[in-house]
Amino acid sequence: MADEGKYQRGLANRAKVFGNEGEERRRAFEAANPDFARFVTENVFGDLYERKGIDPKARETVILAILCTLGRDNEFEHHAKAAINMGMRKEDLQEIVMICAYYAGAPNAVGATKAMLNVYKEMGMD
Repeated sequence: MADEGKYQRGLANRAKVFGNEGEERRRAFEAANPDFARFVTENVFGDLYERKGIDPKARETVILAILCTLGRDNEFEHHAKAAINMGMRKEDLQEIVMICAYYAGAPNAVGATKAMLNVYKEMGMD
């Protein structure tokens, strides 16, 4: 059964972290798979992003490190934008990728670096 309150919190958190791009992405997911779109909105943004254990910038740091380690460059790019929206500096992103180069390997760091370059260009940070 759907939890409308969790869904609304999820929409609000997604908007705060990703801005308009997050809503566009949610709509695209909804068109492709409505149940999955709702699952992500309720559980990731309505639950996980509501946890108080760490601040939003630290949460994005963890997410970026995981995505780099797994070689998920498209998602890394998406979350790099979110991290910048949460106050992360370009130098912070660079350091995350550098640490991942040591622990996850240079090929994954190369992919994340390419994603960062796309973000820098799109956000006028190059």
